[in-house]
Amino acid sequence: MHQLYVNGQWGGNSRAYGGGGSFVCCVTYPRTWRPDLTATVKWTTSSSNPNATEEEGKPVWHEKVVPIDQYLKPGTRLNVHFLPNEDVRLGIWNGAAGGAGYPGPPAPAAPADWPPWRHDKKWILVADAHVGY
Repeated sequence: MHQLYVNGQWGGNSRAYGGGGSFVCCVTYPRTWRPDLTATVKWTTSSSNPNATEEEGKPVWHEKVVPIDQYLKPGTRLNVHFLPNEDVRLGIWNGAAGGAGYPGPPAPAAPADWPPWRHDKKWILVADAHVGY
């Protein structure tokens, strides 16, 4: 994912199975949750495969109005989860995603052959820069 916006505010980027991109400031939300609470999430996707065709590598924009999971008290973070089938989940929480008691979904497990450049003999991993030969 190359770009992420929540209600027009830039929210960083992330790679497939990366578990997170960054922390950015700031999101405004009501102190008390209500059932109609939503946010507009806009993001781009493309292939994470370094052998992808030019067409597969082009970013594709997605946009969705997403309900914010119920919270009982204000939190310090808005966690954005991208799930299969272009589903998105938003949760307000006081700790890191995946921490003890975290109510959101667990991080996805990467396939055994992920990332492809570590398993493809055409690529050499050099200080996290991917160089083909």
